[in-house]
Amino acid sequence: MDPIKVKQTVRRMTEARALLVRENPFFGHLSMGLRLACAPCETACTDGSRLIFDPEFAEKLSERELQFVILHEVLHCVLEHCVRSKNVYSLLYNIACDMVVNSTILDMWGLDTFQIAGEEAMHLAPDGKEGRVYNAEEIYHMLLQKQKDPSGADGSPFDRHDLWQGISDKTQLRDDWNKNIHRAIKDCGNSAGMPQSIRRVIRELADRAGLNWKQLLHDFLQFDQQDYTFSPPDRRYADADFYFPAFNEDEDNGSANDIWVCVDTSASISEEELACAMAEILDAMRQARLKGKISFFDSNITEPEPFETERELQKITPSGGGGTSFHIIFAYLREKMYPELPRAILIFTDGYAMWPMERDAMDVPVLWLISKDGRDDAPWGRVAKM
Repeated sequence: MDPIKVKQTVRRMTEARALLVRENPFFGHLSMGLRLACAPCETACTDGSRLIFDPEFAEKLSERELQFVILHEVLHCVLEHCVRSKNVYSLLYNIACDMVVNSTILDMWGLDTFQIAGEEAMHLAPDGKEGRVYNAEEIYHMLLQKQKDPSGADGSPFDRHDLWQGISDKTQLRDDWNKNIHRAIKDCGNSAGMPQSIRRVIRELADRAGLNWKQLLHDFLQFDQQDYTFSPPDRRYADADFYFPAFNEDEDNGSANDIWVCVDTSASISEEELACAMAEILDAMRQARLKGKISFFDSNITEPEPFETERELQKITPSGGGGTSFHIIFAYLREKMYPELPRAILIFTDGYAMWPMERDAMDVPVLWLISKDGRDDAPWGRVAKM
């Protein structure tokens, strides 16, 4: 790439973001969370962490068009399109995402249409309604019914989404963007220029972290079965200043196997909370096809009992009633389970005990599921309120 064009592109991207901050502080604030980068990607793209432009493409854009594309990439992150594209025809899903995003920007700017480098930004769903009234999955299914050959669909002329398939930790990226959104809401309040359609989405995002723990559980359990390799690198970016990895995807059967569930049965846990935890585990079996082993702990921990069906889980009787120790969980992990470690650990608790060190988990992912009135300041792992 031409170093001069790269420098010019980064300068223009910086100026466009500064203008966005002045015109719409909320989305301007969020755009600052994306690192600027250039690559010969032909158009623009994001992996949820970087805002990437091809200098040759950026050169064709007016300042307003450049700002539109930046907003476009930011909204893909806000609406979680980067982490939701799974088990779909990618081209159709990309079109659906773009219809939602472009329609939202048009609403925000009070426009009926907009062109990027001479091409109209697609914004109408297959039924003729604005894309913003649907989510990407709803439009995707409309397109799927309409398109005879999903693999031959035409995508966006100014945006590509193939990097989404290579995001290594989609749960972490979702968490990071939730934090960014909450921070932007706190710092910017009711940002000028935010239409009602996007206000509704933002409210849902703000509420989700505290309420919809089952979605977090589902996402946490659906680990990406992808192999990342830089040998060979993705040849589309062979001349770039940095390399993107090539990806070899394996199919995921969608089930959450070999999960170790640990339920707090100490004296601080009420019978109602314990019953709620067991009911939620049963519900997780239905929603996320949870399978594995379950233990109960206070200052001691019971031998893990396997379960694969709801009937098997319902036969298991909780026991405990003493003090609380999280360390006992990880001592058992180290002394009794190694080297055949579980795929993940779910810990139902009120959080009232000394937190263990992250290294005690031996790189096994941990999700702390905290009861309604419990403390949720776990210093590591994923945390969700029940």
